[in-house]
Amino acid sequence: MQRRDFLRAFAVAGAAALVPPRLVRAAETADAASLVAGTLSCDFHSHAWRRAGELGAEMREGGMSIAVMAAVADRPLIKREGGRLRALGSPARGHLHYQAMRQVADIKRRIETEGLATILAASDAEAAHAAGRPGVVIGFEGGDALEGEIERVAEFHAEGVRWLQLVHFRVNELGDIQTEDPVHDGLTPFGASVVRECNRLGMVVDLAHATFDVVRQALPVATRPPVLSHTFLTDKPRRHTRGITRQHARAIAEAGGVIGVVPFPFSFPTMHDYAEGFARMADAVGVEHVGIGSDLDGIPTGTPPLNFYRQYPQLVQALAERGFAREDLQKIMGGNFLRVFGAATAAA
Repeated sequence: MQRRDFLRAFAVAGAAALVPPRLVRAAETADAASLVAGTLSCDFHSHAWRRAGELGAEMREGGMSIAVMAAVADRPLIKREGGRLRALGSPARGHLHYQAMRQVADIKRRIETEGLATILAASDAEAAHAAGRPGVVIGFEGGDALEGEIERVAEFHAEGVRWLQLVHFRVNELGDIQTEDPVHDGLTPFGASVVRECNRLGMVVDLAHATFDVVRQALPVATRPPVLSHTFLTDKPRRHTRGITRQHARAIAEAGGVIGVVPFPFSFPTMHDYAEGFARMADAVGVEHVGIGSDLDGIPTGTPPLNFYRQYPQLVQALAERGFAREDLQKIMGGNFLRVFGAATAAA
């Protein structure tokens, strides 16, 4: 470094040291707000379509461009037992399909009444963001509505569904789940067929809630990058945990996928703790494979640090304070979503 460059750097550093902390924080807040306003952002997993109030207004206020809104077929079966959520009972034939399609109709009504955009491809997301119009990707949390019928994947696709999470809280026909003891030893043959059909039609395969065995068996079958929409990294996994190990996370990343970090309050009581969760995930798999999976209105206990879309700029600020560079923030906020969603939904 030339002497004049050194002196210039020293002078800049000295001037920065004289800036009052409250002014530094105000500058950080303003920068986070401008970054949110100018960046296409995506939430990989949300149930906010169920909440009262104007969803579109909340998304606009917080700067959340796109949200994957999940219908949950096994929702009426879910009970708390033994300290965890479980899907109990044996539903009658057709009941889970009915539940899912009724919720899809509710999501569509919400989209229509609030003037939101239906997102079927990456180009739709970019167009909606350019127009300042929040968008919704319709998805399923769990493939229970298939009820073992592969033809229903095409039915759901025709209804505008572009995101299919294989399993949820019920051990279904597709594979094993993290919160129950294994039944299928991983992915079933039907589950493998569903992965292939989603890839053929252009639907995201979401491996959230699935055991690591399911993930390891699904990835060789898949021809398009997967998503694991809402989880967190753990070095000491407990039995029936929803967290994943570094090995689990790296398998998703090596397949070109993205992992959404979820704000479970028992792991991340504050927004800064939540930002630390992103940093740990990025350290494990690389920032190109990290996204946001809020699970809004789907976290049953406690108050998550990210509980409303209007809090989203606070998350971006916390991530910036944690040390993420602007270009890395843009990847986490929505760039990684566009890459994977575009690859998953492109014409075969």
